[in-house]
Amino acid sequence: MKGKRTGGRAIAVFAVFLLALSLSPTSQTETSQTDRFATLTVAATSTGISLPLQLVIAFGWQIEVKEGFGYPWWTLGCFGVTFVTGREKVEELKDRVLKVCRQTDWNPLIARHARSLASQQIHNWAREPLEWLRWQARITATDSYPASLDPDQPARVRLDDLSAALKRITQNDFTVLVNDPESDSLSFTVSHTKPYRIRLGFQRATKLPSSQRAHWLWWTVAQGDPTAAMVLGELIGSGTGAKWFQLLRGDKPIAYHAIAQVQWTPVGSELTLYAATMPNDFAIARQKTQQLLWELSRGRISGDEFERAKRLAELKFAQMKSDIVAFSRTLTIWLVSGRRLDEWENLPAKIHSLSIKELVAFVQSLPSATEITAVP
Repeated sequence: MKGKRTGGRAIAVFAVFLLALSLSPTSQTETSQTDRFATLTVAATSTGISLPLQLVIAFGWQIEVKEGFGYPWWTLGCFGVTFVTGREKVEELKDRVLKVCRQTDWNPLIARHARSLASQQIHNWAREPLEWLRWQARITATDSYPASLDPDQPARVRLDDLSAALKRITQNDFTVLVNDPESDSLSFTVSHTKPYRIRLGFQRATKLPSSQRAHWLWWTVAQGDPTAAMVLGELIGSGTGAKWFQLLRGDKPIAYHAIAQVQWTPVGSELTLYAATMPNDFAIARQKTQQLLWELSRGRISGDEFERAKRLAELKFAQMKSDIVAFSRTLTIWLVSGRRLDEWENLPAKIHSLSIKELVAFVQSLPSATEITAVP
């Protein structure tokens, strides 16, 4: 009897809990938690600014702007910081960001702190072979100085170097995007500076600390339809059922890691195919990759895998829009590239209507690839 009374009391308590939940201000009828926040992203094109300088500047902006949480980021062609704050403080944040980004002479203590954070960021990339090789490709493709990454480089950034780079940024202007979920429209200003040209088709070897494997990155940047690039990225590299994973990690694994990604940049859609193999299997991985791209360019894509890739591209786009930081950063990069806001809003519809023929044409238009290797 005691057990029955206890069970009945538990059911009654649970019922009261459900009633309270349905009447609470956090119920589904109320504004979601993320709608209480607004984001502001500031971005500058990286033409003529070395990567160590970009790192120091972005961290300096993060340090100086105290009205929100800052998330620095860097990609091919531009860099910046995405800030998050309460909706009621967004105008205060915007004023502070504009003031900070127009400063061309920094406090030495701020510069010192930013240099330290920049060095730590390069250390972080060094522990991630995919990111390390991708930045080696970006640096070489843009003929940037220095020619390779080193965690000690930010420490050599002088105040004069910073001042010259900041003056260049203020002269060319920068892009600012404000996203307030309660507003009917986005607020943004866009820089009109054209990003630099890049070169492709080169080969380069580098080293990774304490690596016992051969790491390989196939890298290229395409100027064509971004929706085709998105679907191609899902077709090749999304999950264990994708072509790249099955090719290198299927019945007879020849790679420890097989990762394929497509990212938007102001220069174009950046496609990377990354593999980590034992040195003896490196040549096999390269041969299989060339075979895969040849088959895709000949239209050897089944209807089922094509529809799966489109659906995954739609889901990834929706997932990105639900992340306020990723959404603000990605849309800012989209605007910096010179594309329009209405094109962005039409992306889901374009993904849905994409045909296999259009995807194959995109694959055939890919420029010559770059190979970056790190052999132990």
